[in-house]
Amino acid sequence: MPKTKTSKEEVLNKIIPILRVRGVQNSSMNELAKACGIQKSHFYYYFNSKEALIKEVLSIVYSYFNYNIFKIIDHKSLTLPDKITKVKHLMEKLFKASDGGCIMANTALETIHLNPTYKKEIQSFFSDFIKGVQRLLESNYTSQESIVLAEQIVQDIEGGILLTQVYTDPKYLNNAIARMEKIILKQ
Repeated sequence: MPKTKTSKEEVLNKIIPILRVRGVQNSSMNELAKACGIQKSHFYYYFNSKEALIKEVLSIVYSYFNYNIFKIIDHKSLTLPDKITKVKHLMEKLFKASDGGCIMANTALETIHLNPTYKKEIQSFFSDFIKGVQRLLESNYTSQESIVLAEQIVQDIEGGILLTQVYTDPKYLNNAIARMEKIILKQ
């Protein structure tokens, strides 16, 4: 029998890995509630619709990523190579250590044409991802070069995440991260 008391944070922590792997379309509210060990009615206490749930999940993932990447980038006492090392570790933690890859890219691929409900959240995530990489590039490149390279790096990393999932081989993400490091450090 499902338990009835659980916090919203606990529910979200259980849901994020499920959505990362199963996706939005393949995850019913009933299945998600069951995975959290709560009644569906209790689940609706926190989220009045599946769209509200997905928006909250994307918001949490976005906030977590943004906070952590910019904390590294804005750290005054870290050298550029130290920042790159920490950013690499963050990407490995988020994209390699968990099944399913990048929840933002997965949700975009799954929903963007059929139901653009989450488009704004996904665009914000990728815009800030690009801005963060761009800021790392600005010490060695012009403003125009850094934006073009940042867009290419984010595209490369997301492609690396996808191929890592397709082939169950982390070399694709590892290679994309290594290319990012070489470009940023101008090696």
